[in-house]
Amino acid sequence: MAPDSDPIDDWLHRGTSDAGEVADRYDGWAAGYDEDLAAWSYQAPAVVAEAVISRHATAASLLDVGCGTGLAGRELRARGFGGRVLGLDISHASLEGARQSGAYDSAEPADLQQPLPSPDDSVDVLVCVGVMTYLPDVEGLWREFARVTRPGGLVVATQREDLWDTRGCQVVVDHLRDEGLWTPLEIVGPAPYLPEGYGGTAEVSCYYLTAVVS
Repeated sequence: MAPDSDPIDDWLHRGTSDAGEVADRYDGWAAGYDEDLAAWSYQAPAVVAEAVISRHATAASLLDVGCGTGLAGRELRARGFGGRVLGLDISHASLEGARQSGAYDSAEPADLQQPLPSPDDSVDVLVCVGVMTYLPDVEGLWREFARVTRPGGLVVATQREDLWDTRGCQVVVDHLRDEGLWTPLEIVGPAPYLPEGYGGTAEVSCYYLTAVVS
């Protein structure tokens, strides 16, 4: 079940950027996370998996940034993705769930507010699903996405609707395009994300960004 201290819906809405708090919360939530997200009709892993399969189904490698317990990896495998799937997350308990899912070739700890522990041009696809809430330096992280993804590779990321404008996400998309780091293919939103809200709160929508790295 969700952590006992503070209502989980309030904590998720606040979207703390304190790495230690995020790690502790998700370590404590890992055992009940999949069940809770299923009850909330969480849409993003399936939507992102479809975006990858429709555009780059034969990719040899994929990095799931903020993989959690492995929901996106499982959706990709269910759709026949056969490349290597690598996961990064700050929560050790969540990473154990990702490993046990069988969807990941590796699942390693990482503080996503630091440079990604991946070489330049090292993966064909990068996905980041339901994670940007906790990462206020949008431009810094999206530059990292472009750095580790090979030219011609795909980046698919989500951002909560209420944070898309306040964190200047469209400005970042355009800036990286103008610098020649990527070409945005599609920005969809506001789109379904958590149609049941955080367990009975109002519906939460998001934007889905798909870009090709230059």
